[in-house]
Amino acid sequence: MERAWFVGAMIKSDQTDRFVNEGIWENGYDDKYLEQVKSIEIGDRIAIKSTYTRKHNLPFDNHNNSVSVMGIKAIGTVTHNYNDGKRIDVDWEMVNPIREWYFFTSRNTIWKVEDEKGWMYKNLIDFTFNNEEQYIDKFIEHPFWKSRYGDADELYEWTYFYEAIANAMLKYQNNRSELVKNIHNMFEKINMNNPLTEKKSDGTKEQLKDICPFTIFGLFNKGITDDNRKKIMKEIADILKVTEEVPQSFNGIPVLNNMKAWFFSSEENRKDDDIDNLWDLFRIAIDITENDTEENRNAFIEIYNKVSRQRGILWNITIALYWIRPWDYLTLDNNTRTSLSEKLNVLPEVPKKLFSSEEYLELIEQMKEKFEQVDYPVHSFPELSYKSWSGELTPYEGNPPVGVNPPRDEYEQYTKDDFLTDVFIDEEKYETIKSLLLRKKNLILQGAPGVGKTFAAKRLAYSLMGERDESRIKFIQFHQSYSYEDFIMGYRPNGTGFELKKGPFYKFCVEASKDPNRNYYFIIDEINRGNLSKIFGELLMLIESDKRGDKIMLTYSDESFFVPENVYIIGMMNTADRSLAIIDYALRRRFCFVELEPAFESDKFKNHLISQGADAELVDKIKRKMGSINMEITKDVNLGKGFRIGHSYFSNYNKANNWYEEVIKYEIEPLITEYWFDEEDKAKNYVEELLR
Repeated sequence: MERAWFVGAMIKSDQTDRFVNEGIWENGYDDKYLEQVKSIEIGDRIAIKSTYTRKHNLPFDNHNNSVSVMGIKAIGTVTHNYNDGKRIDVDWEMVNPIREWYFFTSRNTIWKVEDEKGWMYKNLIDFTFNNEEQYIDKFIEHPFWKSRYGDADELYEWTYFYEAIANAMLKYQNNRSELVKNIHNMFEKINMNNPLTEKKSDGTKEQLKDICPFTIFGLFNKGITDDNRKKIMKEIADILKVTEEVPQSFNGIPVLNNMKAWFFSSEENRKDDDIDNLWDLFRIAIDITENDTEENRNAFIEIYNKVSRQRGILWNITIALYWIRPWDYLTLDNNTRTSLSEKLNVLPEVPKKLFSSEEYLELIEQMKEKFEQVDYPVHSFPELSYKSWSGELTPYEGNPPVGVNPPRDEYEQYTKDDFLTDVFIDEEKYETIKSLLLRKKNLILQGAPGVGKTFAAKRLAYSLMGERDESRIKFIQFHQSYSYEDFIMGYRPNGTGFELKKGPFYKFCVEASKDPNRNYYFIIDEINRGNLSKIFGELLMLIESDKRGDKIMLTYSDESFFVPENVYIIGMMNTADRSLAIIDYALRRRFCFVELEPAFESDKFKNHLISQGADAELVDKIKRKMGSINMEITKDVNLGKGFRIGHSYFSNYNKANNWYEEVIKYEIEPLITEYWFDEEDKAKNYVEELLR
């Protein structure tokens, strides 16, 4: 077996020349890739690479699509490993001019390539170190690349028209009035009802004065006849001077509900920058497919997250991105989300909450890697969309693609220092919590309402991973009716009878077992609300730290199952919930428990509010008043310290004059009234004291 390492050289700036001159290579991260670097052996081949995309001046017909390129800048042999995860010595040789390799690339800082994994890997090693040619024709014939770079597939002919429309629309970002005017005239010309009108406050209707590019795409991607779609497409092509032929088929194009075909709200609910933001996302989303740089990727992350918070934006934004670049972006309409979960086993369950930009980009990269597998059921985003809508997909239980080498560069780093900045816990307590979780593998964060248990749990996981990798975190909430069948697996009605459905913990453990070199975190909110013995069943034994990896037969299946060693369980427990029974003793001994305290006395809390614009006098008032009421709660024999009020009620300062009073009246007062439900006068006096 021959293996080689392909490594990046960007540490703030390109370090290639320094590495070659000093005969070294360095890992620029303090908390990532350490084990991989330690595993590099003396005598291993190594190459410095740079990964980017290109659309022009390629040695093959790319049908005007962007191609992933990996430039080989230097090659060498490892001569020493310091075993610190940071540095190795290398006998380097510059590659001049840079040699370019296409299609099969990796953006990871470290990519281990072994020839026994297949012909692509062997060809890459021979190309890099033995000066052989890349088998470009063979790559183009692979199903993943053929549909895009080979002969155009008539099934998806529409993709070229859609991309051409998007390209032509870019020039109107700063001239939208002309574009809107032309579209209004278009509907009059073709004698069709103009959907781009909105009702004013006085009841009259008025044509829109501004529009976003995604809403224009929505005009011909909603529930109308194919003839009307083609008619609108032709007119818009004429307006934009697009010469691509109007497609005659629409395979794999998700459409919008006619009543929800805009990507922005009506005037009374629309913010001034909503449409501007949509145009910015449109431009940056196209830019990143042409030039996938870290700068463009960060810009996409920022604007996508901003747009996703706008009113009227849900999964439809992923549909819109797919329309403008169908080979690069994944549509997450309901049909496709269902396929990813129930057919392809990519997602543990059908997600209901819109992904963050980081989650979305990560899923796109995962799917592109899966498309490269010859036996995978789909090989492109258009094919995935088409088969999801047509119902042609059948359940796939194949292994994850070889060569996937997480973690990925695009995740935002998250360190212990970030945790200590975000969470009002000192370093000593953080180290204690970390040590307990890593040793016991099962941890419960308990405390009064508002101490930030959920907030702390996710950031604890981030800090231990070293990055904000949501794909390795699963968050669920227990309730009184939650059962083993919901959590692990059980039979559920499917319309014609019953089928065996796998629960989130089962799926999460399976996913983690495929990626044993990285840790996964299963977070359970309100863990003491469920009947824990009933929910965990026979897994009550398997979650113990010394039983990880042991196999057992499940209740509803004859397959053996185990809880992987890289799965860590974090539970949250509200100590002030009167309705809950004491946590099951059998489970109690399998967890360690950490109490989170209100942080009103903490300098971090004070500095946090001041950084948000609160004045020091108000912060001191909060500290004094809440300290006083928490003292009364602690002294009350019917309550105690577990019922104290936490700091998170005051963590999001609002500059409105009555912010403090609103928090007291509408968030704290109901809690105090519940605490002293049989002593109304006492509760009333406490509230009045807080408001003084």
